[in-house]
Amino acid sequence: MLTGRPSDFPSLTAWLSVGMGRSWRGLAAALFGTWFYLPLALITAVLGAVVLGLVGFFSGVFGGPDQVPGVVADLPLLGAAVDAFLLRSGGVVGGLVGMLLGLVLGFLGGLLLLWAPGFADDPVAGTGSMLGVAGTGLLVGVLYTLYRVGFEPAILRMSGARRPSRREWALLEPILAGAAHRLQLRNYPPVLIDDDPEPLAVAYTRHIILSRGLLAALDYHPAAIAGVVSHQLVHWRNADPVSAVFVRGVALPLYLVHAAAGWLIRHARHPLVPAVLWLLLWPVMVTVRFFILPAQAADARRAELRADRGAVLAGHRDGLRLAVIRLGQRFEGGRNGWTRAASALHPPVELRLERLEDPGRQYPLPDPTAAGPPPPAPPAPESPGAGPPGAGPPASAPAQRGVPVTAPPPR
Repeated sequence: MLTGRPSDFPSLTAWLSVGMGRSWRGLAAALFGTWFYLPLALITAVLGAVVLGLVGFFSGVFGGPDQVPGVVADLPLLGAAVDAFLLRSGGVVGGLVGMLLGLVLGFLGGLLLLWAPGFADDPVAGTGSMLGVAGTGLLVGVLYTLYRVGFEPAILRMSGARRPSRREWALLEPILAGAAHRLQLRNYPPVLIDDDPEPLAVAYTRHIILSRGLLAALDYHPAAIAGVVSHQLVHWRNADPVSAVFVRGVALPLYLVHAAAGWLIRHARHPLVPAVLWLLLWPVMVTVRFFILPAQAADARRAELRADRGAVLAGHRDGLRLAVIRLGQRFEGGRNGWTRAASALHPPVELRLERLEDPGRQYPLPDPTAAGPPPPAPPAPESPGAGPPGAGPPASAPAQRGVPVTAPPPR
C-alpha cells in the first residue's frame, strides 16, 4: 500500500506513527503557537507596551519629582540628585517601566483572553475546552499528513516535478541502487527531477526530488550526487519528511500564511512588498520564525547529522563533503517560506564539514576540493538492473552498511 514508502516498516501505521512522533518539541510549539492564539498574544503585548509606555512617559515627565518619598527627598545631596534626575529623565524611566509592564501584562492578557471566561464559569468545562482545542489541532495535523502522503505524486507533478529522462535515469539509477544497497535498505523511493536552475535536493515522504540545477552544480559527477542521494535516503528511511509534514499540519493556519508570505517576498519585484507583508503579518512571522521553528531546531539538526553519518557509512564521505562545500545549505532550501526558514536551522556548514572529516586526513583552508575536480566515485555494487523508479535492489543482496536510525522500526 502506498508505493514509495520505506518497506522496513511493517505497516503504514507504524511508519506514520514513528514519523509523527519524531519531533515532539516542534509538535508542542506548533500546537501551542497556533491553537492557543500566540499571534493574538503578541498583538496585545505590543498594544499594552505602547499604551502603558505612553502613560509611564507622561507620568514621569509631569509627576516624577512628586513621586519621591519625603524621607529620600530630605536627604542631603541624594534628595537633590534624585529630584534632578527625575526632572530630566523621569519620562524615559517611566516609559521604559511602562513598556515592560505592558509587554508582560498584554502578553498574558492575550493568552488568557479567550480562556478566562470559560474557567471563571466552570473550571471543568474550561479544561475540557482546552483539551478539545488541542485535540482539534492534532486531528488537523493527522488529516493534513494523510492528504500529503496520499496525494504526494499529484502534488509534486503540479509543482513541476517530472520523471527523469533516459539519460538522467541512466546516471541516477546505479547511484540510487548502490546507495540503497550500502545503506541496507529493502527498497528506495522514486526520484523525480525539478527543472529549477537552483540547486535543490529534498526528501519527501515517498519521493526524492533533485533539481537540474543541483546536477549541473555538481558537474553530474556520480560521487558528489551519490553523497547527496545517500543523505536524502537516510531522511526518507527515518521518516523525517513525515515528521516535518505533521508539524506543518498541526500549524496549518500559520503554515499557509507564512508559506504564502515567504513565496511573495521571494518573488516580489517591488522593494516595498516585503516591508508591507511584514507590517501586515508580523505576528504570524514572529511566531513561526522565533517560536515554532526554533523549537524544531534540536531535532532538525540531529536529523541532518544523522543523514550525513549515513552517507559516510555508505562510503560517500568525500562526495557529500564536496556537495556541502560547493553548495552550502542552498540545496536543502525547500520551495516556500516555511521550508526555507526551516532549512536555516541546519548545522553551520563549517561544523557540518568538520563532522564529515576522515580522522586520518588533513583538511586545510582553502579546501582544494572546492574548485578542483570531484573525488572519484567509490566502487558501487552491481546494479539490480534498470527498471522503473522505486524498484529497489534485491532483498537477498548482501548488505555492507546500515542506515543510522534513532530506533529500529517496530516489527
